[in-house]
Amino acid sequence: MAMFPTYPMVTIHRQTGKRHATNQRRYALLGMAALLFAGCNTAPSPSVTTLTTGTATMESSNKTASTPTAATAAGHFLTARQALFFNDVETSAGSFLATLQTDTDNVNLLRQSFITQYYFGDIEKAAALGRQLESLNITLNVGREPAVALAITQQDWAAVLVFADSIAETTASIGLAGVIKGWALIANGQGDAGITALLQAGKAQPGDQGEMPHYIRLQAALMAEHLGNRSEALQRGLALAKEPLSMHIAYQLAFFLHRNGATDSATRLITERLSQRYDQNMILRYMDQNGSSLAPNLAQNIAAGILNAAVANGANGERQLLLARLRLALYIDPTNELGQYILAQQFLGLGMNDAVRLVLSNIDPMGPLGQPTLLAQYDLANDAEDFEQAARVINEASTRNPDSSYLYKLLGDALRRDQKFAQSQQAYLTAIERGYVTAAIRRNLAIAQERLGLDEAAEDNFLASLELNPDDPYTLNYLGYWWAEAGQNLDKAIELIEHAVALRPESGFFVDSLGWVHYQLGDYEKAVTYLETATMLEPADAEITGHLGDVYWQLGREDEARFKWRLALTLSADEEERDALRARIETGLPKND
Repeated sequence: MAMFPTYPMVTIHRQTGKRHATNQRRYALLGMAALLFAGCNTAPSPSVTTLTTGTATMESSNKTASTPTAATAAGHFLTARQALFFNDVETSAGSFLATLQTDTDNVNLLRQSFITQYYFGDIEKAAALGRQLESLNITLNVGREPAVALAITQQDWAAVLVFADSIAETTASIGLAGVIKGWALIANGQGDAGITALLQAGKAQPGDQGEMPHYIRLQAALMAEHLGNRSEALQRGLALAKEPLSMHIAYQLAFFLHRNGATDSATRLITERLSQRYDQNMILRYMDQNGSSLAPNLAQNIAAGILNAAVANGANGERQLLLARLRLALYIDPTNELGQYILAQQFLGLGMNDAVRLVLSNIDPMGPLGQPTLLAQYDLANDAEDFEQAARVINEASTRNPDSSYLYKLLGDALRRDQKFAQSQQAYLTAIERGYVTAAIRRNLAIAQERLGLDEAAEDNFLASLELNPDDPYTLNYLGYWWAEAGQNLDKAIELIEHAVALRPESGFFVDSLGWVHYQLGDYEKAVTYLETATMLEPADAEITGHLGDVYWQLGREDEARFKWRLALTLSADEEERDALRARIETGLPKND
């Protein structure tokens, strides 16, 4: 599901077993940094300011000894920008705030400070900066969101209503505003008006198919429950349960239905809508043991509504706003473990691993999100290439959920990445015996078997994987390249890799495979075209660069070949590969006439 990304995708580059992380995370970081840099391209000039936040006042005097110098201001500014570029939002937020002390009239700095404080999750400082922006008649689309959180925690419902109407002026925020306004009206004793305001916002911001957004419908059911209208609440909840829900909505709805007596419907949601990253039996036991005590209070309902609205907007690519609003929801209700988990998953996708660990520490390891929390730690270990730790985490999860075939699959993945292929094979076979049979596990089992020299079994499982998913580019590429390297089934190998390239034309690894097959066939003119394209797509890959050198040599372009081999030598961290490159640089290759 798009909502809960797992660890950054890692693909196995053909039978060599090399790992290549996608550029998705890097591009996400650069995109977010570029967005936050917008409108902040000039260095600050030194001046004096006083900034009042919700908790403290920072002042600088006109005394020479305490007035920041221009160099200090520029240093803070550059530190802030560099930190933001590397997604160190905590440092960036502090440095922008420090820079602002030297240039109170720099509107761009004020905007930037607000954005980074909001993104960093310091709601009180962001609210203070938002007030400063308002005093200068500067409007930001999200400028009043931190202030509304403060008003909610202070139960200042009149202020909340004013802020909600202001937030609704931005079209993309109508749903969020409707959630906040609806609950504020309920808090003011206007229950029917609250549900009406919510549903009107849902109609004004429909989903992809023009229907009422699922999170709006869930909030309507929660409002009816809060008002004591159990019949209406159940009617709304049971109708929503029939929809194709995202996992985070299904999870919340299941708890709602269970505590309102619809236990069969709740069970179906847990078992049919949640992935195997969840310990479904444990969640059901937890609901049975806690029952009606799980009913949320008003602030918890508001926070859940903000959370769901944030996720809905985040699905449209507004990741930076998703992060800020997740923090907003957790400021109102820090006990919302689902919000903590979603925030951790977002941080994981951005490579903010220390932040992931901190957020995960807020989740009860023995609660309903205990297994997903452990699997997030597994993702962290994989990301750090600490595969032994990844295997330990899965073994711990298995002691809590011994019947899970999915956990054996994950154990097999960790062991395979750690090049423990015999143990990996056994874990995969156990998972398959227990009913976990997918194209991906057949492919990964085949990779382990190929590395063990079990060629017949490996080929059988590669082909079985393609029967289950004929359009899996990774299986197509791996099997095609393996056959090409072995000099067998070359026509079929080309067909498989061409299919992989058609599915993923942007993959330099797949294009390289196609070029390398033509190289194996002796068609160097065709091979060089693909290999040159592959090096443009993946300029930092030593193997691809070395392949281009090989084909240049066969074409008589010996100086160019040695240049590519030298470049590949600088790119490679594999000593065996480096020795082979040194030999080629020294003596060249036999000419294959």
